[in-house]
Amino acid sequence: MKKQQPMETVAVECYSGGRFAERPVEMMWRGERLHIASVERAWQTPGGLGFVVRVADSRHFELTYTLAGDQWMARPLTFDA
Repeated sequence: MKKQQPMETVAVECYSGGRFAERPVEMMWRGERLHIASVERAWQTPGGLGFVVRVADSRHFELTYTLAGDQWMARPLTFDA
C-alpha cells in the first residue's frame, strides 16, 4: 500500500438492518456519488465503525464513522502492484 492520504468528511448512505450503519451502500466523494460494490473489510472501535470498500469503478476507500461526532470520513486507498 502506498502513502495514505488525509481523511475527508463525506456523506454516506447505509443499509441498517440489525444494527446502525451495518453496510455502506453509497458515498459522496468530492461531488461524485459512488455506488459501493462491496465491503472488503469491516471493524468496530470503541468510538465508531470502519470499512474498506470497493466502489463500482474498482477504486478502494477507507470509510470511518465516529459515533460521538456523528461524522463519516473517507480517503482513497492505493495498492502497490
